[in-house]
Amino acid sequence: MLPRFEAKAALAAITRTNVTSLPGVPTMYQALLDCPDLGKTDFTSLRACISGGAPLAAELKERFEKLTGAVVIEGYGLTESSGVVSCNPYEGRNKIGSIGQPVPGTNIKLVDKEDPSKPAPKGEPGELTFSGPQVMCGYWNRPDADAEVFLGTYLRTGDVAMIDDDGFIHIVDRLKDMIAVGGFKVFPSQVEDILYKHPAVKEALVIGVADAYLGEIPRAFVTLQDGATQDGAALAVWLNPKLGKHERVQGVTVMDNLPKTMIGKLDRKALRLAVGS
Repeated sequence: MLPRFEAKAALAAITRTNVTSLPGVPTMYQALLDCPDLGKTDFTSLRACISGGAPLAAELKERFEKLTGAVVIEGYGLTESSGVVSCNPYEGRNKIGSIGQPVPGTNIKLVDKEDPSKPAPKGEPGELTFSGPQVMCGYWNRPDADAEVFLGTYLRTGDVAMIDDDGFIHIVDRLKDMIAVGGFKVFPSQVEDILYKHPAVKEALVIGVADAYLGEIPRAFVTLQDGATQDGAALAVWLNPKLGKHERVQGVTVMDNLPKTMIGKLDRKALRLAVGS
C-alpha cells in the first residue's frame, strides 16, 4: 500500500514488488503514461489492471495495454455495494466502453428515469438498480435516505444505463449530471466521448451553463496532450458537427488542469463551483 497515488512512486513499486494486478481510476492510468519513468519500469509481472470510478476512454485503454502488456478491465461499483456490481471478464469477451456483466449473485434491472416505480421503456436508457449480497443494510441512522434509494431489495444507483443483448451494461451518465437543453436531456459523457477522439485532448469534462433561451447549454472544458497547441475555438469547430442539435457546446475552454477528487477522479461538481455554474 502506498500512502497516496503519485505516478513515479507507483511505477517504482511495480518494478520493486512485481505486482500482478493494479486498481485505479482512468486519470491514474493517464498519469502513469505521462510519467518520465514509464520507459524504465518493468511491467512483465503485471497481468490485470482494474479501472473504475469514471468512464475509461478506449484510446487510453489501448495505449496502456500496448505499453505494458497487461489487460485493463473496466468495472463498476459503489460504496453502497461493498465495492463491485459488475465487471468485464479477464478472459473472454471484453467490451470497450461497457462496465461488463453483473458479478455472481447480483441481479440488475433498469427503472424509469422519471418514475422509478416503473420499469424503463424497452430499448431506452433507465436508472440502474441492483440487488445482491453486497448491498448495504442502509445508511447509519438515516431512514429518510434509505427510503430514497431502496426499491424493495434493489438499490438505486443514480446512474443511467443500457443493457445490450449480451448482458453487458453501458453507463450513459449520472442522473444528476444530465443537462436540460430546451426540454431535451443531454448526457455530458456522450459529448466527452467524442472529445476524447481528438488526438489533442487529454482530459474532458462537460457541464451545463445557464442560457437565457434554452435554460442550460453544454460547455466543454479540456486539458491537452503534451505538445498540443489547439485552442478552444478550433476544438469547438471540430466537435459540434459531430453532435446532435441539442448536444452542441457553447464553447470549449482549454485549461492547464481539471479539478479532481482525492482519489484522482475528474470532479464535475468542483468544476461547476469553479465556473459558477
